[in-house]
Amino acid sequence: MKKVIYTTIFGGYDNLVEPHYKPEGWDFICFTDVDLKSDTWKIVKKPLVYTDNTRTAKRFKVLPHEYLDKYDYSIFIDGNMTIRNNPDDLIDKYLSNSNVAFFDHSQNILDSNNCAYKEADYIFYLGQKNNGNYKDNPVLIQNQMNRYKKEKYPENNGLITGMVILRKHNKTDCKKVMSKWWEEIKYNSKRDQLSFNYSAWKTGVKFNYMDGDSRDNKYFISLGKHTGKNKKDNGLKYEPISLDYFLRMELQKGGGGKEMVTNNHTLNTIEDVVNYYSDVNNLEEQKSKLNPSNWQYFNCMTAGFKKDVGDHHELGWDNMTEEYYSNLKDMSDDEIEKFLKENPVEFDNGFIRHSYHRACAMIGRLINGDKYIPFYMKKKQIYNEPRKKDGIQRRFPLFNRIKCLKLVDELKIPRGEFTICQSGILALMGIRENDDLDIIISSEARKQLFNDNQQFMRFNGVEIFETNKSKFMYFDAQGDDDLIDNYSFQVDGYNFLEPRFYFSRKNKKTEKDFKDWNGIREFFERENHKGYPFNKLSDEQLGKQFV
Repeated sequence: MKKVIYTTIFGGYDNLVEPHYKPEGWDFICFTDVDLKSDTWKIVKKPLVYTDNTRTAKRFKVLPHEYLDKYDYSIFIDGNMTIRNNPDDLIDKYLSNSNVAFFDHSQNILDSNNCAYKEADYIFYLGQKNNGNYKDNPVLIQNQMNRYKKEKYPENNGLITGMVILRKHNKTDCKKVMSKWWEEIKYNSKRDQLSFNYSAWKTGVKFNYMDGDSRDNKYFISLGKHTGKNKKDNGLKYEPISLDYFLRMELQKGGGGKEMVTNNHTLNTIEDVVNYYSDVNNLEEQKSKLNPSNWQYFNCMTAGFKKDVGDHHELGWDNMTEEYYSNLKDMSDDEIEKFLKENPVEFDNGFIRHSYHRACAMIGRLINGDKYIPFYMKKKQIYNEPRKKDGIQRRFPLFNRIKCLKLVDELKIPRGEFTICQSGILALMGIRENDDLDIIISSEARKQLFNDNQQFMRFNGVEIFETNKSKFMYFDAQGDDDLIDNYSFQVDGYNFLEPRFYFSRKNKKTEKDFKDWNGIREFFERENHKGYPFNKLSDEQLGKQFV
C-alpha cells in the first residue's frame, strides 16, 4: 500500500513549507514550475498547462489519478499548510466507507458556511467592500450560480474546504467526481469550493467530512496568508534553542498578570525569574498577593506543562486558579517534547511577548529543578545573542510598521469595517509591545463574516472585542458602528480609535501613562508624519485631560 502527501506551487504563489511532522510510510511530492529545494519534498517540475497559474495548480490538485496512479492513497495539502500529526488515523476513519474526504466549511471558526450560493454572495460582498478587487470574475461566478439554480441544485447542501483532500484516487467513483469537478473549475470559477458539492450531487458520488476547522486541527495547520514569489527562504526552518539562550531572553513587561511573574518589573531575564522564585520564600510571598486580575501567568508558571488547558479568554483569568491547574494532568517529558516540536514558539527575536504561557510553564519546570526541554523557533529568528530591550522608548514611522496590519488583512475584513484600538496604536508606533492587535468590527462584518457571532473572537494575533464592549461606550458613543464611523481617524485606509478611549479608561496618572501619552503626542507631531491626519485631532480626542 503506497501513500503520498502532495502539494502544488505554480508561479511562485507559495513558498514550499517543510512539514513540522514527517509520518513514516508517506512520500512527499511537490508539483511546481519553479526551482525549489527541500529536504523532504520530491520536486516534480511540470510546465504550465494554462497561462493561468491557479488553474494549472488546480489540475494537479484535482486529478491525482493522472499523475500519482502508482499510489493507493493520497492527501493533498494547500501550499500554506503543514502537517502536525500522523494522518493514518484519518485514512482509517474517513476512507473506510468512502473514497474521498474533505474538511467541512461549516466547522470553520473564521468563515463558517454550508452553501455554495452563500459563498458566492460572500465573494461578491468582499469584492464590493474592497473597491472591486474580486477573488475571481464576478460575472463568471454569477453565471455559474444561475446555472446551478436552473438545474435545481439545492441551497444549504454543504460546502467543502479544499485545503486538505483525502482520497483513494484510483477508485472509479473518485475519478468520476474529480473529473466532473475539474470540468467545473476549467470552464467556470477557479474558486473550487464553489463547485465540488455540486459535482458530487451531479454524479451521485458519496464522500465524507472530517471533523474540525480546516485551518487549525489536530492533523494540519495553516501558516497564514499565501506567501508570494521572490522570497529567499523556500521553507520555514525551525531549530531548537538552548537552555542558555532561553535563560538570557527578556520577558515583556506589562499588565494582565505579567507584573506578578516579573515581580513588578524588577526581574528582566528568564534567568532572573528562575533564580528569584527558586527561593521558596519569594514564591510564597508573591502567591499571597494574587488577585483575579493577575492569576493566569503566575499560576501557569507554578503549574508547569498541563494537558487540556483552556483558553484564558473563554475561561476568564479569574478562573485560572491554582486549584484549576492542580486538577489538570501533567504532561510527560515525551509529551512536552512532542508538543514543543509541533508548536514552534514566537519569541520575537529574544524578547518574550508571544507564547508567554509556554515560557511561564518552562520557567516553572526550571524552578522545580526539572530538565529544560527545547523550544523550537524559526531559524532566521535565532541570533548569536538574544536581542535585548534597553528600556528606550522607540518610535518608528507608522508607514514602516504598517506591515503589522497584515494580521488583520488576512482575516479578509474590509478596512472600512473595523477600527484598531488604543493598544494596537501604541504597538504600531513602537511605543508598546503587545501580544495581539485588538479591533472592533462593524455589525455588517460580524454578520457577513462570522455568522453574527456577538462574542469575543481571536484569530492568529488578532483579537475582536465582543459587541458593544462597555469600556468603549463613552463620550456618547452609541455602539461599534458609531465608534468606527464617528470616533476613529483613518491612515492608509485603516481606522484607528481615538486615543482618549484608552487614557480615559486607564486614568491612573502613572509614569507609564505619561510616557504613552507623550509618545503618542511626539509621534503625531514629528515632521515626517505630515500628511497624516494626526494634526486634526484635538487635545480632547487625544485624551490629554486624563493624563
